[in-house]
Amino acid sequence: MPQIQKLSICILFVLSAAAVSVSAQAGDRWSQLASVRAGTQLIVDHDNGRVVKGKFARVTDNSLVLRVSGSEVDLPRDSVAAVHRSRRSSRLKRGMIGALAGAGAGIGIGVAAVLVGKADPLVPAGTLLIGIPVGAAIGAATASSKKGELLYSR
Repeated sequence: MPQIQKLSICILFVLSAAAVSVSAQAGDRWSQLASVRAGTQLIVDHDNGRVVKGKFARVTDNSLVLRVSGSEVDLPRDSVAAVHRSRRSSRLKRGMIGALAGAGAGIGIGVAAVLVGKADPLVPAGTLLIGIPVGAAIGAATASSKKGELLYSR
């Protein structure tokens, strides 16, 4: 047999073994969802682009069950594109960033008021004191769930 034919056969063998390995890993990833602790917040992406956020209840060979707003939602395995563990951004961190932004905006508004008009030189201090809690509240309120660790994808 010529060398090129032997090489072609070896390449086909390696590629087919890799395809079998990848399909076996996909099945293993679904079964690994069973090790997720009940109550863990998950984010599930559907094939149609819809996103479902809920707490993990259980997984079977054919479906993933999440608890959403107190009721259980059954998600068929064939419609699940990806499953992520939810990662919540820190309210404290977001609040601190908001407070700094609010302080900067407050000082900026106060200085502008002094420069434009004949406002009291203490106006920037007052707007600073108003800007800090307003910015902190906005920052803390905007903390949200983000996609964290990928647990499963098709």
